[in-house]
Amino acid sequence: MAYLGIILLYLACGSTILAIITGLLAIREKNGSKGALTARWSTLSTLAISLATLGLIVAFLSNDFAVAYVARHSARNLPLIYKVSALWAGQSGSLLLWLLVISLLTLGVQRDKESHRVGLGIVIDLVRLFFLLLLLFVTPPFELLADPPYDGSGLNPMLQSLGMVIHPPLLFVGFSGFLVPFALALTGLITRDDQAVWQERAVPWIRLSWLFLTAGIVTGGHWAYTELGWGGYWAWDPVENASLFPWLTSTALLHLAILPKEYRFKRIWSYGLIVLTYLLTIFATFLTRSGVLDSVHAFAGGVLGQIFLLVLVLLFVFCLALGWSRRKLLRLTDTQAGQGLSAAGTNILISSVLLLMLCAGVLFGTMFPLISRFFGAREVVLDASFFNQLSVPLFLAILFFMSAAPVLQDPMSIVRLLKRLWLPVLLASGVGAATANGAFALAAFGFGTHLPGLLVPSSTREWGAVLAHLGVLIMLVGITGSSLYVDDVFVSVEPGDTVVFGDYVLDYDGLSARYGSDRYTIGTTLAISKDSRERGTLRSEKTFWQGRNQPSTQVGIFSTLKEDIYLNLVGWENPAAQLHLQRFALVGWIWVGSWIVYLGMLVILCAQARQVRLWPKKTG
Repeated sequence: MAYLGIILLYLACGSTILAIITGLLAIREKNGSKGALTARWSTLSTLAISLATLGLIVAFLSNDFAVAYVARHSARNLPLIYKVSALWAGQSGSLLLWLLVISLLTLGVQRDKESHRVGLGIVIDLVRLFFLLLLLFVTPPFELLADPPYDGSGLNPMLQSLGMVIHPPLLFVGFSGFLVPFALALTGLITRDDQAVWQERAVPWIRLSWLFLTAGIVTGGHWAYTELGWGGYWAWDPVENASLFPWLTSTALLHLAILPKEYRFKRIWSYGLIVLTYLLTIFATFLTRSGVLDSVHAFAGGVLGQIFLLVLVLLFVFCLALGWSRRKLLRLTDTQAGQGLSAAGTNILISSVLLLMLCAGVLFGTMFPLISRFFGAREVVLDASFFNQLSVPLFLAILFFMSAAPVLQDPMSIVRLLKRLWLPVLLASGVGAATANGAFALAAFGFGTHLPGLLVPSSTREWGAVLAHLGVLIMLVGITGSSLYVDDVFVSVEPGDTVVFGDYVLDYDGLSARYGSDRYTIGTTLAISKDSRERGTLRSEKTFWQGRNQPSTQVGIFSTLKEDIYLNLVGWENPAAQLHLQRFALVGWIWVGSWIVYLGMLVILCAQARQVRLWPKKTG
């Protein structure tokens, strides 16, 4: 299987090179038949990459420990689902998965019969060629061991969870999707598209990629909350922040797409943010794989990070030079430009600037250890308090402008504006007075402004946007509640003891143990009751693995929409146990709100699909 995988990667590499060459010839000679040949070579490359990926999965499923990558990340007793997810547990496999996603995107691009399609394919194929060269010569996934072991090292226990099955692929789809708008923008400027058709074609890809990136970030937070045992879902870790950078810029890009075509600077904003977003996905990869910053999520450092940094610099220089050389195409003339932005457009522009300010601030804080190491005598790491002080006011300002957006959609008189505002202001005043919390009041204000659009939307797209905004406001309530209203206690208990924790009574009956071939587990189950009625159980475990220094933790979580009770078994001296109990208010609202965001974006995508496809139907 390993030799077949290597052959397939070489086949993919050769086919991609031929696709690039024939594509360049097709553009130079304006030869349609060569353009069709380019698509065939690219399709062959995609097929070879798909089969190579399938081959590596088969190696995992068949316990082929002659493949070094399989031996490092799998074991015979690993459950089936984790043998599949082990594909992206390390550098080589995650790059192969990323390449597969990019390659599948090219199938959609190839269906476009417009004249720019060949140039678009060349840009994407150049990126695919870069990944193929890495997989062939820098970090090969089919490297063979001279003396294969009988069993593999196994998958990191922290990665043996449903969250890690779905979180990385979602991020890869999000990152990969932004390649298409990037390629569209470059192709549009290179071919001197004076109508900027690339802007409209990029919008559905931006929305789709943003949806997957958002889902990837949220599922990562949910994994951290349920698996790592510290009770949080966001730690301002460098690799967490790295995924946030392109999300912030793409959120600005998403809303700037709404601005009218006649806005003088729309093309400049669009090109700049498309390029910045894609470069930030590469920068995120650099942070993950370079080892320059300590992170629980990062791969080991090595030459791969240096290669990504070099590519990042080269792309930045090229995009900057291209934008400067085509600057006349990026700015409308006086005859093309409209009268200026409406109140709604100004609101979008201000919100976008705030998002970029937040991105810049988080980027500065993330990179401060390197900055302090370079300019000072020692490395200084900024803790979560810096990021919280920076992000909270900016996020609240952004959410205020988001909440105000519905009342600024149409020009209106002062009297009509007051009629639109009385309910939101009343809700905000009531909630603010009841909770003495500005974030809750802001969420109530936003709900009030969006309520008319939810009940009587003017279009399907508007209804989707309202749902997405309401989902964000619900997440705001959850983040605020789970950050401010927290109980945290450590208790030591003997069998038969009860612990009163808030409104709940927890009964401890003792410890239990399980033994396996490569692990043993110590755990406890607490019965949880409220108002003399049994409500459920909480179980927390520590698992000690053969050959690993650190145990893995399973936390117990009892969830309601009001609060979560969080149990972590931190120590024991049989039969006594030391328990860490935490209560987080409203944390469930985060996950509910995220699903409403997804639903809203899907509604927008479905509405847009009626007017414009991700790619036109193939004709001829």
